[in-house]
Amino acid sequence: MIQDYQCNRVFFSALLRDCCPKTFHGLTSALDIHGVTWSLLSGTRDIWCRDYMPLQIYPGKLAGYRYYPDYLLRNERDKATITDTELVCRMNGLRCDSSLASVVLDGGNVVKADGRVIMTSKVFEENPGVDLSWFIDHFERTVGAHMVVLPWDSNEEFGHSDGICRYIGNDRVLMTNYADFDTKMAVRFRRALEAHFEKVEELEFNSGKVHKYSWAYINWLQTEQVLIIPSFGIPEDSQALEQISRLMPEYAGSIEQVDASDLVIHGGCFNCCSWTIRDEQTYNLP
Repeated sequence: MIQDYQCNRVFFSALLRDCCPKTFHGLTSALDIHGVTWSLLSGTRDIWCRDYMPLQIYPGKLAGYRYYPDYLLRNERDKATITDTELVCRMNGLRCDSSLASVVLDGGNVVKADGRVIMTSKVFEENPGVDLSWFIDHFERTVGAHMVVLPWDSNEEFGHSDGICRYIGNDRVLMTNYADFDTKMAVRFRRALEAHFEKVEELEFNSGKVHKYSWAYINWLQTEQVLIIPSFGIPEDSQALEQISRLMPEYAGSIEQVDASDLVIHGGCFNCCSWTIRDEQTYNLP
């Protein structure tokens, strides 16, 4: 399975440009500086393209799944925002297979980690009646990675693992400052991760009262060439940058901070609003 640090091309929903112009300009400018190709996806119904775009197993193979999140089924207005992944792929010249078509999934609940994928158990809640052992085996065989399952914090309706942790290489995972919001859940996450990784780090801040957006630093945009971390005009910005820079020295000189204030108010951040792939020109992309 292609890892975040191997990706060299970024896609955004075309809706992001008008919905969050400050974030859009900041991200695309940072990508341009580091020579990363980016494109816009037409045919999307919301800005969170990570959730509905396919998983890249290797260059030339995109595994599609069923994007039908329960949190968008509450009313017709929300339901109308569910993007048709197959249509978007066709409209944008992408070839996507249906190897995971029987699986209801959000891409934001897939954190790639060198032979592993970190997911919350929310994925099981969205596939009721499916045999658990078959589900895990089918998913793992398709993506070629072992499933690491975190408990789902049911107080957080999305259940996305990319708001909890990210892989930082060398068998290490970095957790967000979840302990500032729910100590017990943070302990449960740590225990689950420690069973599969050599080292689990946590972001920590000493700026007094915890800021409501401080969780989002973990939701960065990562490619082979650059790591883009959000900023919000708060003291935690510099602390997050210092910690992440220290833990990921391979990005020395290639870490950017971009203002995400007009994006995070919608409930997500940089990983959520981007879709990254490894493009080796093995198939025709726009």
